[in-house]
Amino acid sequence: MNAVHAKSTQGARGHRIAPTPFVGIAVVIAYIVVVAGMQFASGIDYGDWFATTDNVYRTAVIPLLVGSILLVAFLYWARWDSIWRDSVRLPMSIVLWVPPILFGLAIVPRLIAVDWAVIGADLIVAVALTAVLVGFAEEVLFRGIFLRSMRSGDRPEAWCAVWTAVAFGLFHIPNIFMGQGPSGIFQVVLATFSGFVLYLFRRGFGLIVVAMFFHGLWDFSVFLDGDFGEGVLHDLSLPALLLVVIATAVAAVVIVKRERAVVR
Repeated sequence: MNAVHAKSTQGARGHRIAPTPFVGIAVVIAYIVVVAGMQFASGIDYGDWFATTDNVYRTAVIPLLVGSILLVAFLYWARWDSIWRDSVRLPMSIVLWVPPILFGLAIVPRLIAVDWAVIGADLIVAVALTAVLVGFAEEVLFRGIFLRSMRSGDRPEAWCAVWTAVAFGLFHIPNIFMGQGPSGIFQVVLATFSGFVLYLFRRGFGLIVVAMFFHGLWDFSVFLDGDFGEGVLHDLSLPALLLVVIATAVAAVVIVKRERAVVR
């Protein structure tokens, strides 16, 4: 892949605090303390978060809304550039497009497998709100703030992508202690791979909103399929997920071996 170097149009002097890995990590930790703290304080076991409409609002909608407001407030204060769109369009090959395509296709059978007739409209609305807020907040946090932080200091874009994906995976560790148990380790690994796919969505389209959309739609399908999915299409979720993981691993290796671009 050809090297690409793009400088910010705003310049460091416009920032109230410069984007650095330390700042990015600090923002992630602060977000976890606030959001996970509110979720833990609800007293609701992780496995029951989506059991009732009230649970969804207490464990997801309200904490995520608070977290989203705090992230937007930070960006407004910090005056960081290149959060919502990339300063330069990075090259994409077929290998890099495959994971996002498979990711999007994997959502379809899960949504079809959901037994919509047994779900109340109020619960669907609550889960949809959760998906929208998750997509917005976590993309702003990772493919926005954290990625922007990693892009400081002339780091190769490949490693910015990898560390952003790893950070997204580690971000899910608190779920292990909120009732998910050892199975949460699998979620951490899966989140790392999905984090890389979401990076590819942003990279491919140059816009964070695309990653937000697919992130939210993915979680919406997972939340509902987990409790209300049935049939053959429900059973296809795991094989489809395995294909996404394999394709993502290949794409990650390709980027790390070939990508020398530096983006600011």
